[in-house]
Amino acid sequence: MMKQFGKTMLSVIGLAVTAAVLSSVPVQAQGVIAHSFDAGIGWFNSDFSELYTATVVRTNNAYTLSYNIYDIGGGISAGGFGPIPASDVSVSGGSVNSAKVTVTLNVDTCALNLPYSFGLCGPINVTWLELPASVGGSMANHGDSRQMFAGGGGYVTNGSTVTYFASATGTMLGSDVPQGAVGNLTQGTNITRTITAP
Repeated sequence: MMKQFGKTMLSVIGLAVTAAVLSSVPVQAQGVIAHSFDAGIGWFNSDFSELYTATVVRTNNAYTLSYNIYDIGGGISAGGFGPIPASDVSVSGGSVNSAKVTVTLNVDTCALNLPYSFGLCGPINVTWLELPASVGGSMANHGDSRQMFAGGGGYVTNGSTVTYFASATGTMLGSDVPQGAVGNLTQGTNITRTITAP
């Protein structure tokens, strides 16, 4: 029970971090996306002094990346948000609820000209492997999914999404994803995304 709670909390943290970063993005409406898998992960380092998060979200012709390193008690020590080439993300498997969907992110944030970034940059290489709902559970949403922020602005996905837990491996800016780490994969079908700023 405690392990599942920990998985859920890190997933929620990852979504909240994405929302916090997106609040500073200018108004940007996205068109309809026929099929997508978005991926997120969050983990603490071994002494719980830092929290690492990374999220990759599909847009019409590319992806957006959000990453942060939180120094517990000291604020955000590094982070970035912005578009990345579709070639930096690979998706395979295609069949949900079968433990076959795999999303791999291979990007060097130092080589990107992200509109919002600060602090440490470097390679992020993370692979998510979907866990079937019978193992990790799932969460479905139909209609508008909204994350609105104090002061205005927010992130809206309209359409049908299903979120699954996923095992995750890899590294982010020199820190290894811990063994047994669990992230999330969200499948979107005919969804529309809108990002607004305050």
